Amino acid sequence: MKNIFQPARGTLLPVLLFVFLAVSLMFIDHRSRNLEPLRVGISVLIAPLRQLVSLPPQAGAWVLQWFQTQQSLIDENEALRDRERLLNARLQKMAVLSAENARLRSLLGSARKVADTVIVAELLRVDQNPYRQLILLNKGSLDGLREGQAVIDDFGIMGQIIHVTPNSATVKLISDPEHAIPVQFVRGGARSVAFGNGSTDELELRFLPATADIEPGDELVSSGLGGRFPAGYPVATIVSVELDEIQGFKSARARPRARLDRSREVLVIKTPVAPLPSEQPREGSAPAPETDTDATQEPAR
Repeated sequence: MKNIFQPARGTLLPVLLFVFLAVSLMFIDHRSRNLEPLRVGISVLIAPLRQLVSLPPQAGAWVLQWFQTQQSLIDENEALRDRERLLNARLQKMAVLSAENARLRSLLGSARKVADTVIVAELLRVDQNPYRQLILLNKGSLDGLREGQAVIDDFGIMGQIIHVTPNSATVKLISDPEHAIPVQFVRGGARSVAFGNGSTDELELRFLPATADIEPGDELVSSGLGGRFPAGYPVATIVSVELDEIQGFKSARARPRARLDRSREVLVIKTPVAPLPSEQPREGSAPAPETDTDATQEPAR
C-alpha cells in the first residue's frame, strides 16, 4: 500500500528559492524606494476591496436610520439648530477678535496671519501599540495630500503624514515613540521638544533646564520651528514635573490635547512643509528646538 504521508521529493529547492526571493524583496523594500510604484499600484487595485468591506457597516447604518421615528428626527434637528445658533454666536465673537488682532499687527508693522486651508478626512484603520502609533486616512495624493503635512482634530495636533498613496495616507501620531514635535509654553514662552512614548495619553519633555519655570497645568502649543507644524496649535498640557538633582535637569509629562484614540474625523493642514529629516533626536542628548518632528520617511512596518 502506498504511503500517502511520505514527504514529497524535490520540493526543497523551490522552497529555498521562494524564501530567498521573499527575503530579497523585503531587503530591497527596506533599503530603498524602488518598490514604491508596485506598492502604489497594489493600493490602487485594492481600493475597491476597501470600499466593499465598508459596505456592510454603511448598510447597517442606513437600515437603522430608515427605522428611526419621526419624533427622534425632529428632536435631533432641533438640537442641531441650537448648536448652530451657539456656533454662529461664537463665530461672530471670533470675527471681532480676528479683526482686532489684525489691527494690532498692522500697528506693530507685522503681516496679518492668514487662516490655514484644511482637508477633511476619515480614519480607515488604526495601528496603535507601544512600538508604533499610526492611523490610515481615506484621502490620498488625488485629494491634495502629501508627506509632511500636519494633521489635527478639533482639540489639537494629532500628527503628520509620513506616507501617501493615491487613495489613502498614513499618519504618525505625536505619541509614536519615534516622533518629536517642537513646542512652546504659552505662559512663559520657553521652547522645548515633546517626545512620544507609545502611549496616547502622555508625551515627554526631556532635559529641561533645572531653573525652567514649569508647573502642572501649563499649556503647550506648536512653536512652528522646523517648518513642519504651523505655530500656535494646541499640543498638550503639563501634568507633572520632576527634577533630577544628580543630572541637573528637569523632565515633564504632558497629556495630549488631541483625542488620539477617539477621533474619527481629522483635518489635514495644506501648508508648505519642510523636507523630511534624516535623523531623529535621540534620548540622552539635549534636544534643540530646530529639530524636526519625525525621524523617518516611511511608516513602521
